[in-house]
Amino acid sequence: MKKAKYLVLTGALLAFIVTGCSTTEEYPLGEFATGIIIINEGNFSDSNGSIGFYNESTEVVSDDIFNQANGVSPGGIIQSVYFYENLAFIIDQAGNRIEVVEAETFKAVATIDQGLTTPRYMVISNGKGYVSNWGNYDANYNLPESYVAVIDLTGFSVSKTIKTDNGSEGLIIFGGDIYVANSNSNTVELINTTNDIVTGTISVATGPRGFAEDKNGKVWVLSSELFANSALSQLDLSSEQVLKSFIIGSSAKSLNINGTGDQLYYLSAPYGADAEVKTVSIDATEDATVALIVAPNLYGLGVDPITGIIYLGNHNGFQGNGTVIRYDGDTMLDNFAAGIAPNGFIFRK
Repeated sequence: MKKAKYLVLTGALLAFIVTGCSTTEEYPLGEFATGIIIINEGNFSDSNGSIGFYNESTEVVSDDIFNQANGVSPGGIIQSVYFYENLAFIIDQAGNRIEVVEAETFKAVATIDQGLTTPRYMVISNGKGYVSNWGNYDANYNLPESYVAVIDLTGFSVSKTIKTDNGSEGLIIFGGDIYVANSNSNTVELINTTNDIVTGTISVATGPRGFAEDKNGKVWVLSSELFANSALSQLDLSSEQVLKSFIIGSSAKSLNINGTGDQLYYLSAPYGADAEVKTVSIDATEDATVALIVAPNLYGLGVDPITGIIYLGNHNGFQGNGTVIRYDGDTMLDNFAAGIAPNGFIFRK
């Protein structure tokens, strides 16, 4: 948040500033400028995703802020939301579209609904948007048509597609270029944002899904296979080398890192068992032996970079609305109702 700065000025200097410089008008922040964005994925059979908002100061929860701003719900299956400067991009994987809105008000700006096939995540680098797309499944449930779509941010359209390995998922910017986690393979691919081509590949544990950058500039990737052990790998992207890798809990997802960049968090959510929140230091060489939090139906995870408060999304069996639960370490603070299947959080500070 903005902090006021005060200066002590001499009379002559103050007179010069008042008479010689024009004033800058202050504009009020939009309603959703600071707070917690809640991504409610929605139910796959109903395509009823939404975006919620939690105001930490007032403890007020706003449901479906897209509807509040535009008079209609976004719908679809909302996989992720990406903020960049004064815009936010809502990724609807089922509707093969991206809703572009004003970041502070969520008023609609544009819709990108051509050139996308099961879009997942987005980043912006070198003046262009990059969106991972699964493409269509084949008869063996592979994703051989995966790609990254390049977005023209002037006309809000797909200007190019870049073929990638199976199941393109999480994205991270490093050195101005884009790294892509290919979840149906064992590769992380490098896309050069100058010419928009794949220029490198790193082999990692099978099923890479998401990234987190630590305080030392090293990048962690979480790999996960259904009904199998998962892994955390630390990468040196400058040399494109895997520095270390170790097995973690099964069906892992939602890799996060704290605000100081030295502690990793993830969800282990095996089918038929309670989910676990685990945390490990970036110096670790093995998984935590004890979970920080154990609870049923956990679906989303976020860690506030300022306060360290842990936000968890509970899908409640996908039967009606979900719940957000807040923890300070292993101590539950409170909970509140959310939309259907809260899968992630964005901290607008």
